Amino acid sequence: MERYKVLGLMSGTSLDGLDLAYAEFIAESGAWKMQHIIAETFSYTEYFRHWLSQTIHCNGAELIQRHMEYGNYLGKSALKFIQKHQLKPELIASHGHTIFHQPEHGFTFQLGHGSGIRAITGIETVWDFRTLDVLLGGQGAPLVPIGDRLLFGSYHACLNLGGISNISFEYNDQRIAFDISPFNLVFNRLSQKLGLEFDPGGNHASKGILNVNLLQALNQLEFYSKTPPRSLGKEWIEHSIFPLFDRYPDTAENHLHTFSVHAAIQISEIL
Repeated sequence: MERYKVLGLMSGTSLDGLDLAYAEFIAESGAWKMQHIIAETFSYTEYFRHWLSQTIHCNGAELIQRHMEYGNYLGKSALKFIQKHQLKPELIASHGHTIFHQPEHGFTFQLGHGSGIRAITGIETVWDFRTLDVLLGGQGAPLVPIGDRLLFGSYHACLNLGGISNISFEYNDQRIAFDISPFNLVFNRLSQKLGLEFDPGGNHASKGILNVNLLQALNQLEFYSKTPPRSLGKEWIEHSIFPLFDRYPDTAENHLHTFSVHAAIQISEIL
């Protein structure tokens, strides 16, 4: 039997905060299982949320500096979490925060240098999960499908509703995974027009009515005609999604409602 106690760090495109999860992975007779022990989200301040969102505009030197600064932040946050809950991880795994994701051009970049985590916590750290996959011709998400297969293989599919919705499932005896559509990254931006960080329970979306012209424009975006493998980055969303809300002006509730229908259509078609 093998046992691994691991602390995972994740910052999603929706910019809610830093998620920290401590779990134990157990391998016995060739089968893997996970025991979730404790998790917590360290919410970002408005300043820090802005700092992360504007990093895409930095020059080279500024980007490297922020890469180090955010790595230190991750290390300090991990140490705080470990001490608070009296944990003893053997390994820290850090995704970082995606700033650029353009696999079609051969690159992806996640902010947060792993050496900062290692230096502050003293714990072995793995990071930069996506670059090698992109350089080998992939879309930069090699790990989640493997985890889904090994840990949740009894399910027909694993659907993640994060800043972007994505899915993994078995197809022709292979585990395939890809992005479906933008998700919370858009919902949160629309909710901010109502003075909210997000739309709790979809309450405001449920009050809206469908903007048919906007829905048609969203569903006709070229990305949805692409066959997998495919993935989305924030750059594409800024360029292709948000301008449509300006082209078809409406109330925030109606925009939320319409985008909910759009996301549901795209997910249902894949399922």
